[in-house]
Amino acid sequence: MKPRISVCIPCYEQAQYLAQAIDSVLAQTLKPHEIIIINDGSSDETRYIALQYPEIRYIEQSNKGLASARNTGIMNMTGDYFMPLDADDMMLENCIEKVSQVIEETDADIVAPSFKCFGKNEGTVQLTPNPTLEDFKIANRIGYFSAIRRTALLEIGGYSPRMTHGYEDYHLWVNLLSIGKKIITIPDILILYRTKENSMI
Repeated sequence: MKPRISVCIPCYEQAQYLAQAIDSVLAQTLKPHEIIIINDGSSDETRYIALQYPEIRYIEQSNKGLASARNTGIMNMTGDYFMPLDADDMMLENCIEKVSQVIEETDADIVAPSFKCFGKNEGTVQLTPNPTLEDFKIANRIGYFSAIRRTALLEIGGYSPRMTHGYEDYHLWVNLLSIGKKIITIPDILILYRTKENSMI
């Protein structure tokens, strides 16, 4: 049975990009189990844009930050794997199909696609094969947009809400690897990561 992948898109003041993110998920060759938008207290047109898509689930909360918004997605998802996508990034059309294939083949807890940067900075980031906890002691090795087994996330309590200035995914990977979870990386470019003046990467 194919893994059910829930794509969760937190959005805070990124309405100008949101439709592109949603459209990239709807265009997948293998459809996700569900798409959840978490409006993290935006004052822009996020609600209006999200509600144009009847096929998505829409959740609003007061502004609590990215880690909290992703945790809201985790607590409301019904799939087997949680795959976050920031509102200003996009998936290439074969992303979910490839990720699903790797999950089926490896039973990995975390599946991390390689990606291409665009915008202020450009270039491709091809991930090193299957990093371990030792690799993460040097630097972050994978992108935030990795698919993560929901039960593994629940074991560690999700993202730490204390990580309010970035690094919330780095912190998450260390926590997951510390309890023996397994990362498999994909050399294929499957995500388009938008770089701006204030990008967290």
